[in-house]
Amino acid sequence: MNVDGSRNGLECFRFGFFLLSAVVLVAMGVGVFDSGESPYARIATHGVYFFVGIFGATIANSTGAGGGIVFLPFFTSLGFSLNQSLGTSFAIQCFGMTAGALAWLLYKKKEAPQDAVTSDFRRAFLVSAASSVVGLRAAQEWLPSPQVDIKVFFPVFSIAVGLLILQRTLSSCPRMEKRSWALNGVELWGLGLVGLVGGAITAWLSVGVGELVAVYLIGLRFRVNHAVALAVCVSSVTVLTGLPHYFGTGSMMTEVVAFAAPGALIGGTLAKRLAVYLGTKRLKIGMALWIIVSSVIYLLV
Repeated sequence: MNVDGSRNGLECFRFGFFLLSAVVLVAMGVGVFDSGESPYARIATHGVYFFVGIFGATIANSTGAGGGIVFLPFFTSLGFSLNQSLGTSFAIQCFGMTAGALAWLLYKKKEAPQDAVTSDFRRAFLVSAASSVVGLRAAQEWLPSPQVDIKVFFPVFSIAVGLLILQRTLSSCPRMEKRSWALNGVELWGLGLVGLVGGAITAWLSVGVGELVAVYLIGLRFRVNHAVALAVCVSSVTVLTGLPHYFGTGSMMTEVVAFAAPGALIGGTLAKRLAVYLGTKRLKIGMALWIIVSSVIYLLV
């Protein structure tokens, strides 16, 4: 398939994704607004989730960090149980991360349409996504509760990720940061290991694999946009795979998803444009600082 045909196919797929998302969200909205409470009261009490969805998806898709870095502390601060926070976060990210992944893939097709680049990106994606799914499902089925205090592990992990992103961004040299695909054999094995560990962490925190993949690739001096694009795509597959674990458990707060997911679709779609427009380096510095500060506050509170 030629470049134009591939791009047109991707555009059609994105249209189908947004159409399906609209149908699902309308069905959720009917249930939410059919509960007997005044629609205006519902919007007044739940409307904030729409903006949380935009904010979380924008951060997630412009830096490669999963939306859980916003959603998990926000929902737990509202009194949601850990399972409710995780299930709701996974559901929202299925919309936001997938919208972001499609936006980044279309951008990548335009920026580097060569067959060799596409083939190498696909290989890296398959390795990291497959290993992430294995790590996620293994953790969900065999080790649903990690042997650490999740309320301490989450902010400590986030602070570490924020510091790594900040260090890599500040120390990167434009003349050195020109590497493009492909990864050699050893680097592919490393990427698989990163995906495996990141998938398990994502099962516990609804965030993890995107940050680790992005930091790993940036550490190998890959272009930041390539690292973020792959991280977002892997995160999308990971949360889509992990969501069925929460079906039928009452863990997904449907009324929250109905309001937050449309915002996540917007944030996921616009994040790539924001990253490219502002310049990835400045945006990643700002996001890394936000992750560090918000995690410190979450840890103290």
